[in-house]
Amino acid sequence: MRSQAWEWAEGAGLTPTQGEILVLLMQRKGPMRLGEIARETALTAATTSDAVSTLETKGLVEKRRALDDGRALAVRLTARGRTAAKRAAQWPDFLAKAVGTLRDDEQTVFYRTLLKTVHQLEAQGTIPPHRMCLSCTHFEPSKNPKKTPHYCALLDLKLSDTDVRLDCSVHETADVATQKKTWKIYAQ
Repeated sequence: MRSQAWEWAEGAGLTPTQGEILVLLMQRKGPMRLGEIARETALTAATTSDAVSTLETKGLVEKRRALDDGRALAVRLTARGRTAAKRAAQWPDFLAKAVGTLRDDEQTVFYRTLLKTVHQLEAQGTIPPHRMCLSCTHFEPSKNPKKTPHYCALLDLKLSDTDVRLDCSVHETADVATQKKTWKIYAQ
């Protein structure tokens, strides 16, 4: 996958890191501080700063003073940056196509395993926490998702295993006890 990312990025005149930052800014739909970008991408502050400066030079992002704190800088996409971010978000299509060839039950097992792996990596501190349903206060896991779907109380939405979100814009982190209970039910 890394070679696919580099191949796509080079064709777009970006590095995979720059593409990742553009996609993150597009997904968040608003300005982000450098520290937030570094945290969300698991990059060092120096790498983040260098990548953002390069993106600014290319006219894909702009840095402005944060509205809530005039001392801090916030980064946002330009119109050209939004276009580039949309293209950058498409590079993993090859993976989605491959997963799409799996039977429904295989896709479910694959996705559940992926979520469990992400959770384990988060717990080890290897990757930053994601805004996934399984750590959200609004998520109600099903003990038997084949018969009764999971449920999002905030969105009033029934969720199959493959509908559970890895990154949700309305995520609200649940307390530790609720997260443990949710994972215990989900991991069955």
